[in-house]
Amino acid sequence: LESQLSELKIKSEQDSSNWNTLRDELQKKLANAEKQVVKAAAAGRNTNKKKEQQQATAIESLKSDLKAKDDEISKLNLLVEELNEKVKAVDGVEELKEKIAGLEKEQEDLLVYLADQDQQSKEYRDMLRKHGEDIPLSDDDDE
Repeated sequence: LESQLSELKIKSEQDSSNWNTLRDELQKKLANAEKQVVKAAAAGRNTNKKKEQQQATAIESLKSDLKAKDDEISKLNLLVEELNEKVKAVDGVEELKEKIAGLEKEQEDLLVYLADQDQQSKEYRDMLRKHGEDIPLSDDDDE
């Protein structure tokens, strides 16, 4: 899961970089087209309305493309944030698994200690009985 998240994150970053490059190119084209329109208007080329109209259409198309790329970049950024949250969650799960393993080992050690203590207690009761002490039988003693 972590490797998939890592691969998705890398792909997302690459896609974001590609989109940013495309966005920059589109912005340059847009700036150039706008300059051409301004130059045409300043030079008094009002006779070539068709060319100006094509340029205006091209500008609008570039603006539309730029907005679409910005939207895609936003979506990719959201995806990266979601993936980062999932990575944090996976890290938290791994930390909890490590804690559980530690507690299980500690529990096992305590059970061994308790068994040793029960055995030692039984041995002491047997020794006291051999020396004539009246020690009542416990649940662990054989009758």
